[in-house]
Amino acid sequence: MLCLILPDRRCCAFRQAMMADPATMAYNAPWFPPEGTIPFPEEEWNDFLQAWQGREPEAFLGFLENEEGLLVGEVNWHDYGQGMGIVIKAEYRGRSYGGQGLKLLKERAFAHPEIPWLENNFESERDHALAMHLHAGFVPAGRDQDGYLVLRCMNPGGVQG
Repeated sequence: MLCLILPDRRCCAFRQAMMADPATMAYNAPWFPPEGTIPFPEEEWNDFLQAWQGREPEAFLGFLENEEGLLVGEVNWHDYGQGMGIVIKAEYRGRSYGGQGLKLLKERAFAHPEIPWLENNFESERDHALAMHLHAGFVPAGRDQDGYLVLRCMNPGGVQG
């Protein structure tokens, strides 16, 4: 079972390693060639932490910690849920952490009625990401301006548009 924790310096060290891991970041390769990795040097950590603190309901970032106390990924939303993300470190994939992470993110986000939905977009060829989102209650909502699949999960208690 996972729990959601707020970012701290330990989380930053994990994020640094996760973002430098080619296996984890391979999906990012079209935007950050050749391997999709993104530098996250220690001198950026304080600004990163400050940027994500106290921003709910507009934005949120949390890290996923497993029952052994290990960080396994991160989840976030921004723009009142109009964008979101989830990354599970490659070595922890295939253990249902992605689905659990989406559930925790939805619970946190949907406690805010100002968030009408959570929305994610990605390439339709990412079969595992698509299956994980569908299983978590997201539904296809068309394509964005770049042709990526848009998936949306409505907030049952949210203020709709």
